[in-house]
Amino acid sequence: MKLFIRILACSCLAFMTVTAQQQVPEMINDKELRAWANDGDADSQFELGLRLLTGEGVQKNETEGVQWMEKAANQKHLRAQFVMGSIYEDGVGVKKNDAKAYEWYRKSAENGFAAGQHAVAMAYDLGRGVKLDPEKATEWLEKAAEQNYPQAQTALAAKYERGVGTAKSPSKAALFYLRAAQQDFVPAMSRLANLYYSGTGVPVDFRRAGAWYQRAARSDDPWAANNLAWFMATCPDESLHNGEQAVQLSSRALRIMDEAGEEQRYEMIDTKAACLARNGEYLEAVLWQKKALALLPADKELSEEERKNLETEFQTRLKLYQKQTPYTDAEPKTDAEAAPLPQDTILQEEGIPGAPSKPKGNKGKSRGTVV
Repeated sequence: MKLFIRILACSCLAFMTVTAQQQVPEMINDKELRAWANDGDADSQFELGLRLLTGEGVQKNETEGVQWMEKAANQKHLRAQFVMGSIYEDGVGVKKNDAKAYEWYRKSAENGFAAGQHAVAMAYDLGRGVKLDPEKATEWLEKAAEQNYPQAQTALAAKYERGVGTAKSPSKAALFYLRAAQQDFVPAMSRLANLYYSGTGVPVDFRRAGAWYQRAARSDDPWAANNLAWFMATCPDESLHNGEQAVQLSSRALRIMDEAGEEQRYEMIDTKAACLARNGEYLEAVLWQKKALALLPADKELSEEERKNLETEFQTRLKLYQKQTPYTDAEPKTDAEAAPLPQDTILQEEGIPGAPSKPKGNKGKSRGTVV
């Protein structure tokens, strides 16, 4: 499964809405705000721009909002510079222009704004408004990560995990994922859990993996619920299985996707089948597994090799369910560079007693939809 991690720069409107809620005084008078803005006060120009862009307490006027935001940005107001980048990236009140977006992000980044540094890194990583350069992307992510910005820490960890734009180091990846996860950043929790589950960068530890999957699943992220469901259904440690709860979680993941108007994903359908099988509902499991197989051809992003590999995995699980046998992931092996994370206190925080359990069973060869 593709573990979906939202580590790109936040969207313009989402950032502006949150920022407006944080920055605009509740009882401020609109006329006074305009007066302060006209007098050249950068904070007032920024707040007025936000109000006009988002319709917060005033009639929405994106064109005027951009004008006030640019006035604040030209006075080196860091949040305003960042928002100007978002405005041009998303084309809000202006014509979409990735090059101008990069210029404004760069200004905020050079002035030390962590979100701007992260946005510049993403521009270099994607070649968006600037020439593609994974190494420069890493440099900017490091700057933002030093400021404890969780999105940047997660993106930097992903680079270390895959060796993109920097030397591959799964153990460094685990450390940066942990730093972001400890700030309740859900994608980092899920990735850290996966490292514990697969023994990548850290020793195999199913209890820590389960604890991080569980914490991530408390969010409204459907993929976090899906990951925990898969873990409870297929973990090599049989003592951590919970078929009934796994079915509930997999259903929740699909429901969240449906409510958001998102299309059903074969990865989640595959998970639902595994959960049903673990709960002894084999007839249902067979039907869902067949549905997962039927959805595979619709994913045009898969290479032919990836599609064939997934089809083989899905067919293998289907045969198991037809024989009324649940699927269990293979025992992972800790990689040679794995190092423990003594800073990780998730077991104590979640009240999970005991040392990491030893993997049991060896009933499958695929790591399934957790990875």
